[in-house]
Amino acid sequence: MRTVAPLVLAVLATALSVPAPAHAAGPLTVRAGKAYGNPVIVPGKKTKVQVKVAVTGTRITDVDVTLERVGGGGFALVSDLKRVSGTAGDGVWRGTAELDKGDWGGRYTLEVAATDGTSKDAYYKFQSRAFKNALTVRRAARLNVAATPGTVRKGAKIKVQGRLTALGKKGEFAPLKRQAIEIWFKPKGKKKGVRIAVVKTNAKGRYSRLFTAKKDGTVAARYKGTEVWQKKVTGWKPIDVR
Repeated sequence: MRTVAPLVLAVLATALSVPAPAHAAGPLTVRAGKAYGNPVIVPGKKTKVQVKVAVTGTRITDVDVTLERVGGGGFALVSDLKRVSGTAGDGVWRGTAELDKGDWGGRYTLEVAATDGTSKDAYYKFQSRAFKNALTVRRAARLNVAATPGTVRKGAKIKVQGRLTALGKKGEFAPLKRQAIEIWFKPKGKKKGVRIAVVKTNAKGRYSRLFTAKKDGTVAARYKGTEVWQKKVTGWKPIDVR
């Protein structure tokens, strides 16, 4: 019978006891990425955007997210997102991005960067994935309306007017020109109003329209907004027809 030298047995035992290199639970994959809400940038404070991503790998050690405006003009970095569920090999991470008056309105892409393992380990991978049009950011707008005179004889003319401004590049509210404004009228005693005109703002952001006063009621103005500017609706202003 052949025998194996003790030294050889020891070497074999040592080799078998060495742990195998880590293997991925699955290929390093950024499975999902999402930004929440309808953020509006206002002057004087940060606008917060919650982000959530799902990543699979062996041991995720770092997840970062950037929000970047399509075409430039807006950027936010969220470093070191925190895992809120799952495991280090397959989990969900959350974080908060912050935008300010220097970031322009429009469509933003969410880009996720994930690291699997550490630089000193044998298994080390990095993956980046972009989620296009993940979020639309808008800048604040202001809209007002007035009816003059507030009291008028039946059949006389009444002017409905107001102004539209929005947060400009200098961080101050400035006129928005060539924007469509809807004028609405709600007869006294009615719950719903009807749109009676659509007018455009001038270079100073002002709009106006003359109407023939027929009955008591209230008027309001609406601005539908754009990908850059916030939607706005005014309160109802009374009209007294005698």
